[in-house]
Amino acid sequence: MSDLRLPRTGQCKWAEGTGGNYIFPCKNRVEPGVSYCEEHHAMVYISPEERRRNRENRPQIAAPARFAARAA
Repeated sequence: MSDLRLPRTGQCKWAEGTGGNYIFPCKNRVEPGVSYCEEHHAMVYISPEERRRNRENRPQIAAPARFAARAA
């Protein structure tokens, strides 16, 4: 993490990387109090209505059958 470059104030905070080795490639400006530009905001935040629709439309997967162990 010796080359950690944090985004500047007023810059999108979209991070890429893993294991603490992050970069902030997006240089788009953001309004005060906003973390992400419009493009990344759309990727990060899901409205409660959309989240509910996704949950309702998800196919139901039956739980695997459980078998009782037989005594030998």
